[in-house]
Amino acid sequence: IIDENNLGGIQVNLDERGLLIRFVEGVLFDSGKANIKNDARAILDKLAPLLIESHRQIRIEGHTDNLPINTREFPSNWELSTARAVNVIKYMIEEHNFSPYILSAAGYGEYRPVAPNDSVKNRALNRRVDIIILKSTSEAKEPK
Repeated sequence: IIDENNLGGIQVNLDERGLLIRFVEGVLFDSGKANIKNDARAILDKLAPLLIESHRQIRIEGHTDNLPINTREFPSNWELSTARAVNVIKYMIEEHNFSPYILSAAGYGEYRPVAPNDSVKNRALNRRVDIIILKSTSEAKEPK
């Protein structure tokens, strides 16, 4: 579905937890924001049926780079990353009738980087949202 719909900025991999769908920086959210971008809604709309058909638990994870944010809405990267994950969940429940019982949200702030936060390019890699279709509840582990 990623290739067929030309959904750039999305990576799909299998890891020890299950199927990982990674939205790299800028695909779902503007910098420093947690509102889902209008064009990102179309991407989530295409992905939703696949997620529902999996009949699995789904975890939405928000991640940031290590640059501090200190706004009224988001006093730290913890709040920003968590708000992004929660907003994806709310969208899936409200727009696609997902059962809230199969969804969970996690915000990791800057503490689960996939690259060193030592350059603009690497920091962009760390600003991401991951959707994980978990193998099973007992096999699913927290990321390292």
